[in-house]
Amino acid sequence: MPDVRKIAFSFITIVVVPLLFFALLELGLTVAGVGTSFDYFHEIDINGQLHYQENPDFADQFYPPSLNIGPIENTFTKERSAELIRVYVLGGSAALGFPHKNQGLDRLLATQLRAAFPSRKIEVINTAMTSVNSHVVYAVARSIPENSADFAVILMGNNEVVGPYGPGTFNQNFLSGISLIRGLQGLKRTRLWQALNGLMQSIRPTDAMQDLEWEGMQMFTNNGVPHDDPRMEGVYSHYEYNLADIIETLRGKGIHVLLSSVPVNLRHSAPFLSVHDQDLSKEQHDQWREYTRRGAQSADEKDWDDAVTQFEGALEIAPDYADTHFRLATVYENLGKFEKAKTHYERALDLDALRFRADTRINRIIHEVAANVEGEAFSFVDNAAVFEQASQPFQPGWNLLLEHVHYDFAGNHVLAAEISRSITSNFTASDGYQPLPSPEVAKRIGFPNYDTIAEIQNLQSMIQYPPFPGQSNYTELAAFLSDKLEKVAGAVGSPEELIQGLQDVVRSGQADWKVYFQLAVLNQRLRNRSAMYYHLNQILKLYPHNRETYMKIADAMSKDGKWREVIPYLEESLNYTRGDEEKIAEAIGWLGTAHLRAGDYEKAKDLLLEVTEEYSDQIGLTLRAYGNLIRHSRDTGNDKDLNRHVKDVQRYARSLIRKGKDKEYPLLHQRMSQLMTMGGYEAEAKEWAKTPTQ
Repeated sequence: MPDVRKIAFSFITIVVVPLLFFALLELGLTVAGVGTSFDYFHEIDINGQLHYQENPDFADQFYPPSLNIGPIENTFTKERSAELIRVYVLGGSAALGFPHKNQGLDRLLATQLRAAFPSRKIEVINTAMTSVNSHVVYAVARSIPENSADFAVILMGNNEVVGPYGPGTFNQNFLSGISLIRGLQGLKRTRLWQALNGLMQSIRPTDAMQDLEWEGMQMFTNNGVPHDDPRMEGVYSHYEYNLADIIETLRGKGIHVLLSSVPVNLRHSAPFLSVHDQDLSKEQHDQWREYTRRGAQSADEKDWDDAVTQFEGALEIAPDYADTHFRLATVYENLGKFEKAKTHYERALDLDALRFRADTRINRIIHEVAANVEGEAFSFVDNAAVFEQASQPFQPGWNLLLEHVHYDFAGNHVLAAEISRSITSNFTASDGYQPLPSPEVAKRIGFPNYDTIAEIQNLQSMIQYPPFPGQSNYTELAAFLSDKLEKVAGAVGSPEELIQGLQDVVRSGQADWKVYFQLAVLNQRLRNRSAMYYHLNQILKLYPHNRETYMKIADAMSKDGKWREVIPYLEESLNYTRGDEEKIAEAIGWLGTAHLRAGDYEKAKDLLLEVTEEYSDQIGLTLRAYGNLIRHSRDTGNDKDLNRHVKDVQRYARSLIRKGKDKEYPLLHQRMSQLMTMGGYEAEAKEWAKTPTQ
């Protein structure tokens, strides 16, 4: 017995007491507001009803906050109605819908499901994010609320090497153990870790990693990972573990999982980085180069047989050079030998050392994991095979994708059609469902439009930077996008023509809230204010959770002098600021102005002073708040408040200069001179005006 008591005492002393201490410390830090929650969704109350809303800080547990990687905006009710069908989409930028941000997979899937279930309400919640891999998606799945949706679509695999904890990433070391990665992420989510990390950041020089700005794919170009890098086995192992756990996690939450294989551009995406065997001698390298030169010359001359001979000669010397396989694939394609072409396209993909695309091993793992899932609430959709079938006799390329992994409208249509087919069969147990054809879907969502033109132009800018110029078919890629831009611009037509097409969708009863938003923007452009008002208010009936809608209504009403009517819209917009101090300060300052114009000075003063006191880092908005207070005080002859506000704003401006923050707002002195003039302080105005603005 004494030994038992001693063991128990030792266990309590060594294990229980420290655990209790750290648990209480963690609770105390949470209550004190130290750190942040890294759950994907926050639960918020909107007008007495509980909603889920994405957490803008979620991805900061994986990336420096300066990169601004995070979820897209989603707000939806916690309580689910009987007529609702809700679907989550999980994955990276391809699942997100880049570059067609409002006309990607989620929107097309929702359109297909509304057609299939016209009496049901459809919600497709897209949780996908740019540059994320299975480690991030696993964290998303873990924090999705139980029984919050009917289906979850998983489309991931492109970023396993370049995403967090991959060997080709730029901001985290590769870790071989999945348990170590998950343990480290668990620590990062604790308030204690966040407090200690914040303390370290405050006492040591700024880490350049914390000041990174997003520069796209070129951020990864120095981190090539050859196919025989021993770390690749860890990458595949991590993916398999994460994928299996994501599926079981979601099914355990009462959600039917639809797993998709990952289609990529095989035919028209040359490898980003090809590497030679280090043992290649100079003589061998010279021979390889000569074979490659002759092969390229023969291909240019359309002498396909000789091109095959030359490129195969190059492969005998350097069998793992990715771009040679790609070039040989195009030659076989021109000879009509499509199976041989496929073999070399796939080999080029697998050997590409800048691994932005899901390779054949990733898709093989998807098949194996799908085959091993037992029980119900799971479906597999082999979209890679569907893409290949839709591209016959060729491999998937620019017919369905825009560059290496991102889908054009046609590709997103194929994905949405197949996924909607799977969802429908699970609901109806019937194989008779036929998805809407592509032209009908395009009509219902207003594709293409002016945003489409801008998105292709952005792609044209993107491919000017590494790694795209290093592709052997870069010239063809640039020409393809140029031709696509011309075709899209020609198809869009005038604003009046766009409005007519969208109005037809409205009359048919098939319009979603984004159709109304597009109509509102177009009518605003044409200065048809009554139509703009109408469409904005229709949005609030269909989807009352879009901040931009409230701000557009507030802007229009402010210009029309309807200041009292503006107030409830601005108040409602505060539900959708997501903790963004600039957006909060903008809404509160605007509310102050509205109350001021509506004659409620005390309420207005409280709101405007709240901006100056609580959001002083928002320099432009703070000065605007002071300007409204100064103008009103002078106009009403309230000298006491006028003097106070003038002194306060000068004290504020001088504090900015002392802290060096005036560099963030180069117009500070000019703006201060204007405020002093507005208040009737001419001497002070001259003093600020002569102060250098540099």
